[in-house]
Parts: sequence; C-alpha cells; structure tokens
Amino acid sequence: MPGREDYILGFIALLRQAIAQMLDLRNSGRYEEALHVAINAQEKLFARRTAELAKLDLEELIRLLRLDETDEVGDEKVLGYASLLRETGLVYEALDRRDAAQSCFQLALQVMLTVVVGSKIRSGEVWTAMRDLLARIPPDRLHAPVQELLKQAGESV
Repeated sequence: MPGREDYILGFIALLRQAIAQMLDLRNSGRYEEALHVAINAQEKLFARRTAELAKLDLEELIRLLRLDETDEVGDEKVLGYASLLRETGLVYEALDRRDAAQSCFQLALQVMLTVVVGSKIRSGEVWTAMRDLLARIPPDRLHAPVQELLKQAGESV
C-alpha cells in the first residue's frame, strides 16, 4: 500500500518538522511563534481545531491517533504526539509559565506510559524520555492516572 506508507511518512515528517522548528524558535527566544507552530501541528495531527480538541479527553485523543492504524504505527503516532507535548512544555518553561509546562510534561508522560503499558515497549529512547519528563515534574505533583500507569509499567522509570 504505497499510499498508506506515504501517509505515515508524511505524518512522521510533519512531527519532525514541527518539533525542529519549535526547537529553533525556542533557542532563538521566539517563544510565541513556537507555541503557534505547536498549535498548528496539533490541529494537523488530529484534523481538528484546537477548540474542538480541548473538549476531548486523553483517551479519545489517543483513539483518534490510532484510528485505522496497525499497533506499531499507532504507537509511533502516539509517541510522536508525546514528543510534541514535551517540546511545547519546554517552550512554556522558557516563558517561565511553570504550570503550563508541568501540564504539558505530565500529559506527555501519561501518553508515553499509555503506549508502554499497552504494548510493553522496551525502547531505551522511550524510557529515557520518560525519565527526563519525570525529572521535570515534582513527585508530589504526579497525577493519580500517571502514578497508576507508572506502577503498571512495572519498571523503575
């Protein structure tokens, strides 16, 4: 299915491009522009406007990313979304908007853990990213669903 493979490659390219652009903008102090890139990328990933996405819970967002995908491609799309959330958190952190940054980091961690628990993925890169996120979130501020997923993951992240 070449058309399907092109779609998947396009999705991956979109995420990489958005994250690279956000990193460049963040490094040059253009934080608001970086946030605009994040919003645009999220709208493209979900094919929905931000106002509509704000009404959906995490379970529904993950379901949308996995819709009509193999487990492997679904995992990659969901982990890509987590990377976008992490980079968005770093932009908020640079803006000294700690609460917004913490929310992004927490959500990114929860998204990653959802994949890890559901697929028992053992990628060192994913576990390293989760450890980085955990280091950015005070332990007493971890939400109950994240704590539960950490227990289910069965490893010391």
